[in-house]
Amino acid sequence: MMRTHAPENEKTRLPADVIDRLLDLLSTDDHFRELFTRDRHAALALAGCDLTAEQLRAAAPLRCLTVRELAGKETIARAREELRAHLLSDAAYSNPHALEAGAAPTALLRD
Repeated sequence: MMRTHAPENEKTRLPADVIDRLLDLLSTDDHFRELFTRDRHAALALAGCDLTAEQLRAAAPLRCLTVRELAGKETIARAREELRAHLLSDAAYSNPHALEAGAAPTALLRD
C-alpha cells in the first residue's frame, strides 16, 4: 500500500505490486504508455495504486516518473529487472527519470 503522508524528508514510494504492473503495461500497452506520458498519476491509479489519480496528485508530485519521451517497449522489457530494482530503491528518488528515452542510467541497461 502506498503511504499518503510521508515524513517531511521522505518521499512517497510505490509498492512492489504497482511497480510490477506499471512495468508490465509500459512494456506492452500503447494506450497505457500514452496515458503515462500525459498523466502519470492517472496511469499509476490504473496500474493498481490504492489511491485515485486526484489523491496521488495531492500525496506526491512523483516528478521522478516524469518523461518527455518514454523509453521504447522493448527497452523497458529488456531492462525490466533493473528498472524494478531501481524503482524500489532510494536511487529512484535521487536519480530519477529512468524511463526517459535515451536517458536511462547506464547501470540499468547493461547487457
